[in-house]
Amino acid sequence: MQILSHLTDDEFFDREKVAAQLYSLASRCKSAQVHSLVSPHPEADSGRRERQNGRALNALLLGAPRTGKTELLRKTFDRLFADSDDLAPIYFTFRSYGVNVERFARDYFSQFFAQFLAFRLNDRTLLALAGEALSSLTQNTSSEDYFWVRNLVDSFIKAEQENDPLTMLRLALNAPIIAASQTRVVPFIMLDNFHLLAAGAGQPGDDAARQLLFTEFIRAFTLQDSIAIKTGADCVISPGYVLCGLRRVLVEMMPADEGVFERLELIRLEPLAEEPLEQMIRATANNLGVEISDSTAELMIQQLNRDIFYTRSMLDAAAAAGVRLKSFMEFERLYTEEILRGRVSHYLDAVMREVAADSRLRRAAIEALVLVMDSHSAVPIDAVMERISAFTADAEKLLLRMHARELVEINFGFVQAAADTVLADYVQARYRNEIAGARRPLAGEELLGEKLKHSYKLMMSRYNRSVEMQLIELLSRYDFQAVPTVLLDDAEYEKLYRRMSRVQARQSLEEDTARVRLPQMVLVDDLGRGDLANASWRMFAAKGFEGGIYSEANETLWLIALINSREPLDEDAVQHIDARLEAASRNLRIGNQTKTVRWYISKEGFAPLAKKPLQELKAHRSTYTQLDLLHDFLLKSAAKAGQSRSVNEVELIIPIEDEAELIAVRTVEQIARAADFDKESINQIKTALIEACINAAEHSDSPDRKIYHRFAIENDRLVISVSNKGKTFGWMNSANGNVESSETAKGTRGRGLKIIRGLMDEVHFERTDDGATLVMTKLLKSSDSQ
Repeated sequence: MQILSHLTDDEFFDREKVAAQLYSLASRCKSAQVHSLVSPHPEADSGRRERQNGRALNALLLGAPRTGKTELLRKTFDRLFADSDDLAPIYFTFRSYGVNVERFARDYFSQFFAQFLAFRLNDRTLLALAGEALSSLTQNTSSEDYFWVRNLVDSFIKAEQENDPLTMLRLALNAPIIAASQTRVVPFIMLDNFHLLAAGAGQPGDDAARQLLFTEFIRAFTLQDSIAIKTGADCVISPGYVLCGLRRVLVEMMPADEGVFERLELIRLEPLAEEPLEQMIRATANNLGVEISDSTAELMIQQLNRDIFYTRSMLDAAAAAGVRLKSFMEFERLYTEEILRGRVSHYLDAVMREVAADSRLRRAAIEALVLVMDSHSAVPIDAVMERISAFTADAEKLLLRMHARELVEINFGFVQAAADTVLADYVQARYRNEIAGARRPLAGEELLGEKLKHSYKLMMSRYNRSVEMQLIELLSRYDFQAVPTVLLDDAEYEKLYRRMSRVQARQSLEEDTARVRLPQMVLVDDLGRGDLANASWRMFAAKGFEGGIYSEANETLWLIALINSREPLDEDAVQHIDARLEAASRNLRIGNQTKTVRWYISKEGFAPLAKKPLQELKAHRSTYTQLDLLHDFLLKSAAKAGQSRSVNEVELIIPIEDEAELIAVRTVEQIARAADFDKESINQIKTALIEACINAAEHSDSPDRKIYHRFAIENDRLVISVSNKGKTFGWMNSANGNVESSETAKGTRGRGLKIIRGLMDEVHFERTDDGATLVMTKLLKSSDSQ
């Protein structure tokens, strides 16, 4: 049932988990009231009421702009309105028209009662009472509620007539507690745009009024324990609250008061994952009658940063213009129009007006954004303020407002651009057309050409990452198998298999008797990346053993270059890459007898002159096609041998950089799948590993900037070890090495440990000489239990 929500259930994707958290929070409010009803000593229980079972009854809903927080609150309202009998949903959004105490008190009072009475009478039409005279509230009240509603409304009208804004405000804020005590119905109050109560919010209204409103709200939260409103049943009532708004402002608004934070649960709303976002794109495109190709949908996900608003705006614009999105050109042409003149442009114009009220301030904001975007790295805040000082006397306040809106990020005296490609394109277009005064072309737009080039690079980068993950997974499967030699020799493959289809090649490889024995790999390390004019590459090192004998004499080191080139790799490129590979591998700790093998994998193969130096190096040479066939061959060999576990132990080292944890996640997914873990368990393992990787990255001060993983299949379990060097994990007490309790572990990662423990069967920490190791175990369910 849609009441406040704008989207149907079919259009609401991948938010079930967070929606369930909100619903659970609301249910705990009801449970807390039931607890107080049956308690013989409600006064003694009041201090525990809001932490029923050790959990808070209020929450901060935090998420980046445009992740769908408002729609999530509206959906929660609709669900509670339809499904609950004694839990009344209340949704209130603060307005940007200005903060005025009297106006706010009246608005909040009327909105609360309109929604509460609509719930009590199960009549959604009563929601319209919020815009009518207060007397209409009593006229539409049931007989059992009439007297207490009438008394409260009369008190409010009297305070309004006497021009007593503080009494009006307190009557409005206490109305939920009074309503609950009179009806045994617990209000669950969702406050949107709460950040507008922050001082210096950049909106109309004075800061004194904001401070008063905020202080009274905090008073309502923290004094619930002492407001022991008792009825004949000796019941103490506590409504639940969810605060939502700009996350950076919300967090900074909260006072350093243990009482406040004890009552707050942090609920985080992340951007949609790629798979559900693709489902949303296809469903929305289908509903709007917009034709879209697989590659365009993928480009949309990458270029729009998985942003729900930008994505829906593009699809709506395509439907309104009656255009298809079957090619990159069609998508980028529409994207350019949206950035320059469409809904996205108007939205970003409004954001800029909110941050900078007049044209000179907006000029200063654009200048600051261009400076940090062009630098591609953090810029000292003094340099940014100097750049914009000609346009505003209070550059620091402007930058803080930009930080609050997540246009920039300010940390430790440095300013960095937001990771928002759409914002960057909007800013560059505005700067070029309105500040730099670039001459407009006779036809077309410069931005279109830039985005067409960018879309190619973006999709190639995504393609490169998928191939890199495939290679890492392939190396983890090396386990003394005998594979066709031709898969490691591009010249021989070209001679024997060039005219065959992929299916024919697979069949012929089964019959090929020329075989080479692979080692068993125990470790895969990242050696960095590089690029030339027509080629880019990623380098890896894989350590293992040959012949099934684990001795120094049988140790082997594979140095691997994965090369994406537009044409066959020439001799100069080979020599350049080999020099880089050699230099990167010098620091690897290997024995004197270690055998070193080079493996070059080039997307477009190798030029004739490049093959001679590779032959002198005795290097393996493969194309991406051969890499695919080798991957298929190992999978098929494992299936034939009836192996449920293709690998017993794998070590993996990844750099501390954005999205590097995806390499580890892809690796563990393949290992868990091969070990017959079910889909739900695999997803739990992946989520736990991501949490562990993020924490290890945040709390490591190691000079090598790496995270070390070990994945081991041991009988009926998968054991994962995640290690860093330098500082301990964020959950460990640096003084004694013990794991902090959930009460003392602060911040996002403190909740991360709770998530990991909820997902894995066993979790413990181990101290090492140079850091710490988190060990996580997942048990393999028996076939009967599955």
